[in-house]
Amino acid sequence: MELNPLYSSVQINSLQPDLFKLKSMYTLNESTDVQQHVPNDENLFFNWVVFSLIMNTCISSLIGLLGLVSNVINMVVFFHQGLNSSITISLFCMALTDIFTILFVLWANICFNPYIETVRAPFYFGELFYFTGGWPSGFSVRVTLYITVYITAERCLCILFPLSIKTLITPGRTRVVVGIIIVLNALTLVPEYSSIYLSWQFSPERNETLLGAAFRSNRAETHGVTFLLHVLLVIVGQVCVIILTGVLIIHLRRQTEWRMKSVGDKKKETSYSARDRKSQALVIVVATSVVVCYIPLTPVSLITVFMPEFSIGGKYSKVFVDTWDTIFVFSLINAASNILIYYKMNSKFRTKLLQLVHRHGYLDQGRP
Repeated sequence: MELNPLYSSVQINSLQPDLFKLKSMYTLNESTDVQQHVPNDENLFFNWVVFSLIMNTCISSLIGLLGLVSNVINMVVFFHQGLNSSITISLFCMALTDIFTILFVLWANICFNPYIETVRAPFYFGELFYFTGGWPSGFSVRVTLYITVYITAERCLCILFPLSIKTLITPGRTRVVVGIIIVLNALTLVPEYSSIYLSWQFSPERNETLLGAAFRSNRAETHGVTFLLHVLLVIVGQVCVIILTGVLIIHLRRQTEWRMKSVGDKKKETSYSARDRKSQALVIVVATSVVVCYIPLTPVSLITVFMPEFSIGGKYSKVFVDTWDTIFVFSLINAASNILIYYKMNSKFRTKLLQLVHRHGYLDQGRP
């Protein structure tokens, strides 16, 4: 699943950042008068509203809800399988982080609905999402990415050290590695959250006090650090997954050919090769799905770094938001599609899922 926070601190200048332009951007005013909001480009604004409603309210939210259901099912199945193997623990944690990612995207769909300001809530939706969903979404996606790195690295080690892999990669060590991944990614948020907080502010437009984002005096020292770390980690993670997946494919083909030509116990070798191929194929497909769905993230993040106008308050703000809406959909597709991959390629997952369904009476007891 990779999501960049919609609003980068790179785009925030001094202590009066572009972030506060969210108070008046991308939402209709109380009278929903389009001409008042964008007097010179009514058609452009109307097109943006239609795109936002279709992409966010309909497509993205629907995929997100399906993804929530599918990942809850994934977690239930993995839990009943027993969290006693490295791959099961990793996939369980990946399903958990995908759930958080989906929740953050659904929260974004609410906050940036074109008509959300008509709700008259006591806070700025955009600024609240920046604080509670923007950066956390980037965190959860990076965790998913680096769990994928760990899974592919583990499979590579299985090929390189087949006899000692069970002692090298243990369930306990996997839990420690996943914990380290979570902590290290969480630490990248410290610079941002050390200089931003939620505060009640008076809104002249609404003549009332609303909850919004505010900045501390150390903003100049911390601004942009978290976003740069985010971009760096995303690029490194994607490169690692691509390289490790390529290594898996090459070595798997070579080892499969070698085993099939072996003059030893052919039945044992063939059986082992089949199990190995299935396990490796599952990891390859999962990793490929992550890479493909995260591909748009890297160039867009780099554009945001080197092109300040490509931001929420910049010249290309509408293109910026629409671009991230599309990236959100790709991320949701990745998160929601994993259950199909597991069901198709993992016989243990499929068997356990069917057993659970039978147990709860959703299928006829006489069916196989």
